[in-house]
Amino acid sequence: MIAELKGYRGVSCVRCGDAIPISARVASLQDQIAQREMHTPHAFVARCKLCEYESVYAVGHVQWFTGEPRRRTARE
Repeated sequence: MIAELKGYRGVSCVRCGDAIPISARVASLQDQIAQREMHTPHAFVARCKLCEYESVYAVGHVQWFTGEPRRRTARE
């Protein structure tokens, strides 16, 4: 039996290195860029769920992570 590997696309947090999942909109933008082979830089903002640091990331830095994305912890 072949086990399915679950994973998601995301970027590594520039502050703590934790994986940040990307939205479906950014994923579709990455797919469009890959199909057209555009050399124009594209960027998006993402917030880390672990350290809550927000930064700008290039679409080219998106990579594949195995497992499931971290869920945001509620603050009291």
